Amino acid sequence: MQRAGLLTRIPAPACFGLRASSRAKATAFIASKINPSTNARTPLAVSRASASSAVALKAEPFMNGTSSVYIEQMYDQWRTDPSSVHSSWAAYFQNVEKGLAPGQAYQPPPTLVSSTVTSPVAVGAAVGAVAPSAGTSIKDITDHLKVQLLIRSYQTRGHNIADLDPLGINSAALDDTIPPELEPQFYGLTEQDMDREFILPMSTFIGGDKPSLTLREIISRLKQIYCTHTGVEYMHLTNYEQLDWVRRRFEVPRAAELNHEQKKTLLKRLIRSTKFEEFLAKKWPSEKRFGLDGCEILMPAIKQLIDHASSSGVDSIVIGMPHRGRLNILANVCRQPLPTILSQFSTLEPADEGSGDVKYHLGVCIERFNRESQRNVKIAVVANPSHLEACDPVVMGKVRAELFYGGDMKADRTMAIVMHGDAALCGEGVVMETFNLNDLNAYCVKTCDPVVMGKVRAELFYGGDIKADRTMAIVMHGDAALCGEGVVMETFNLNDLNAYTVHGCIHVVVNNQIGFTTDPRASRSSPYCTDIGRVIGCPIFHVNSDDPEAVIFVCNVASEWRRTFKKDVIIDLVCYRRQGHNELDEPMFTQPLMYQRIKQTKPVLSVYQKQVVKEGIANDQFVKDEVAKYNAILEEAYESAQKVTYLRNRDWLDSPWDDFFKKRDPLKIPATGIAKDQIELIIDKFSSTPEGFNLHRGLERTLKGRQQMHKESSYDWACGEALAFGSLLLEGTHVRLSGQDVERGTFSHRHHVLHDQKVDQKTYIPLNNLSDKQAEYTVCNSSLSEFAILGFELGYSMVDPNSLVVWEAQFGDFANNAQCIIDQFICSGQSKWIRQSGVVLSLPHGYEGMGPEHSSARVERYLQLCNEDDEVDAEKMAFGPTFEAQQLHDTNWIVTNCTTPANLFHVYRRQITMPFRKPLVQFAPKSLLRHPMARSPLEDFLPGTKFKRALPENGEAVNSPDKVNRLVFCTGKVYYDLVAARKHLNLEPEVAICRIEQISPFPYDIVMEECLRYKGAELVWAQEEHKNMGAWAFVQPRFNSLLVKQHRTIKYAGRQPSSSPATGNKYTHVAEQKDLLATTLNVRKSDLESFKG
Repeated sequence: MQRAGLLTRIPAPACFGLRASSRAKATAFIASKINPSTNARTPLAVSRASASSAVALKAEPFMNGTSSVYIEQMYDQWRTDPSSVHSSWAAYFQNVEKGLAPGQAYQPPPTLVSSTVTSPVAVGAAVGAVAPSAGTSIKDITDHLKVQLLIRSYQTRGHNIADLDPLGINSAALDDTIPPELEPQFYGLTEQDMDREFILPMSTFIGGDKPSLTLREIISRLKQIYCTHTGVEYMHLTNYEQLDWVRRRFEVPRAAELNHEQKKTLLKRLIRSTKFEEFLAKKWPSEKRFGLDGCEILMPAIKQLIDHASSSGVDSIVIGMPHRGRLNILANVCRQPLPTILSQFSTLEPADEGSGDVKYHLGVCIERFNRESQRNVKIAVVANPSHLEACDPVVMGKVRAELFYGGDMKADRTMAIVMHGDAALCGEGVVMETFNLNDLNAYCVKTCDPVVMGKVRAELFYGGDIKADRTMAIVMHGDAALCGEGVVMETFNLNDLNAYTVHGCIHVVVNNQIGFTTDPRASRSSPYCTDIGRVIGCPIFHVNSDDPEAVIFVCNVASEWRRTFKKDVIIDLVCYRRQGHNELDEPMFTQPLMYQRIKQTKPVLSVYQKQVVKEGIANDQFVKDEVAKYNAILEEAYESAQKVTYLRNRDWLDSPWDDFFKKRDPLKIPATGIAKDQIELIIDKFSSTPEGFNLHRGLERTLKGRQQMHKESSYDWACGEALAFGSLLLEGTHVRLSGQDVERGTFSHRHHVLHDQKVDQKTYIPLNNLSDKQAEYTVCNSSLSEFAILGFELGYSMVDPNSLVVWEAQFGDFANNAQCIIDQFICSGQSKWIRQSGVVLSLPHGYEGMGPEHSSARVERYLQLCNEDDEVDAEKMAFGPTFEAQQLHDTNWIVTNCTTPANLFHVYRRQITMPFRKPLVQFAPKSLLRHPMARSPLEDFLPGTKFKRALPENGEAVNSPDKVNRLVFCTGKVYYDLVAARKHLNLEPEVAICRIEQISPFPYDIVMEECLRYKGAELVWAQEEHKNMGAWAFVQPRFNSLLVKQHRTIKYAGRQPSSSPATGNKYTHVAEQKDLLATTLNVRKSDLESFKG
């Protein structure tokens, strides 16, 4: 019931040296020997749906991908060790290398095996080797080759005819054609050959301790292994050791059998999983719960993964999953108290602040004792929005941080589990974005999806578990989301990136073969929803969810694979959805035939308990007792839930920070200046290289420039940033800077990683060489992804509050690719899930005539997401010493547009000194990076100094405020343009300019003070963005609300409304800029004709 035509997807081995001409000769000759009469195959194409497909296949030449790969692998073995192949093959390859024609190159051996094996050889005999015997026949050796190719075909394509659908309707691969190469007739083998014995090649373990089997037994065993309830995709792996490892796990006889105790445990877990859903359905029949009905095996599967991982030394597991089955996992895997879960179905008011979230989005972090391993294990389920797959990179980042902080950077003790739906797995791009991170060193959790990945990576880092021996990620996907959401690919892409790897994530796909109402054929182009896994070379295990024992065996293999190779693995749990998309949905509208079949299908518990009873492992009374026991637990929890009087959002915290908030005054923010000797140390290291390092000549000038600035006690943007990072590192705070091209800096200003010009891959990071006792500085160029990388860094920031995690966009314009992370996680995460994060978004922004794609970070969008009220009563506002801290405490995030290096320095340090954590959106400059006026003096960094929310006028206008007729407020780079134009027009005494450095929370107190200072001045807001963009819509109501009692309003000066962020025409840009300056300063445009800016 499966597809045809997969041969074009079978890759050749990673490395082989056979020349194209030699390969062509070899394959052509072998084809003629295997079917000498026609030099073409005559397959038996068996189709259950498409006869035309089978007819087309008959015309395909015999030397398909399977046989050519076999010959190429044998040739590769011969080149490594000529004695590893049969002497006839050795002679043949030697002659082909000499350039002989195929007929001349072929040397038949003196003896060939007869139809009955009389001289057995060891099971580990080399590929192609045959036992010598009396009797010689070309047919014998070609028949052995045919059998080997048949075995290879089952290994490669057996999954195509596996019985995976519990409903018996669909093939998991969307094609019901039986691949002809799985039939012996395809190779010219007939019924007369079925009882002949053939020596097994070293590429299979189906014989156990038997070196040979009859063809009938070979086919029987291959079908049992590859074509029943488990389909194994692994022949795309390019690493022979890994490929052979998977082959051995599945092919060794009786490998999948469970003992009696394991079966009993499985039955108990199935009872709990099934009865939990039935209980909720009975108590709240009209409530959405997104239950596991139809995939009840998921809960036992996750428990088995955790059992196996915990027994292997993992003590921290981070789980990312969508809404389906979340309540079941929280109850039966995490053991969140049942009354706490059941009370979420009530209409009680919350006990604490925040919007909260629906019950099937909530996360949790619980440490519990694992009975199987007899060890404690911490399980965190990351809170997730309805945006499918969006939490994937967050999980990965969280795991990566745990690996770091836990000293487990090989991921031996930390693990991520990501659960996907089939449709989302295929459809969401962020899945691939996150997969892409898995082997990037600065990102690698060797896993999957972004928020989860970031959290896992952080756990690896902070736990000193960089090899991921103690931390693991599990990410669950839906089938439609896995191939539909782009973040899946982005996250998969992180798999082996050094800065991002979490060293192996287990992906569990809840493949219910439908995406809401959409059929798989309409939601993906690939045969399987899991084909994305082939991109990064991870094994894929398809399994029928109605075979619980097969599921448990696959989970054990997946966990062992992850432990052994620290690489991703996918479990495709093919199941069905007994209800509609939710419990109130009517699925018969769109899938009538499927749901007729579902109504006729017995639940997996009903089937499995009969099997267990039949096998004598348990009796009916045992089953009844277990059901009664769990039902009693649920009823007791229900009674307790009825007594709950309020809901506590804090019960659902997925990343608790123990003791962080204790002994901290929430309304006190310390100064952020540092000592002069510390500044000297940092700048000295930042502007020098070790002896013998071959630095680029251009960078020699850059470093000398830094030294000169230090002598002049005046620092540019790069120095201000370095002082912030360096001082935090010296204080023991881990700093991580991530993003596209951040090592050098998009605008070539940073140069935090120096490259030796003569020695390849030799680098030097000055900020990692400040002191032996400093914290580690991680600076890493990311993949070309925004969604997955920002999600990853958010997850990373969730693990430890004492870390500065900065994500910098290449240009702020591109950050909207990560809008989902920004909207669903960063700006609203604390309100929904009581989850604080100090993650920093550095977004280059500024109008320099670079066009609509390289000008605007969309300031207006971030300000629109601020939770601050724009209607205030100035007379009732308490502008006291705690006003700033109170604003920061109450805001959902901080939005700044710093214009001095010192203010950047202070705002970064304030992220760590604050007694709480808030995300920071910092609009970074571009032209100011080297602007001679954008410098800060030494005294602005010294002890006692701090971040300035606004920078009032400090020129001539201050001395005579009565003479000022125009008070201009602005933010960002435009300030320097206004100052230059004001100077050009000699308007310093008449025009005062105040910079707003922190746009949100809005500095009401400073603005009021400035307005009162210049009582007779007209108020103007100047911005370089268009009127419908920038900060204007945010600041206007705040100014007017603040000044209503003064009967004053503020006017707008800037570009007119536009659908495009900026013009791409240089002439238009200059003209618009002069209009902006003329309007702001109240002069004619002609007055600025000679102004160059």
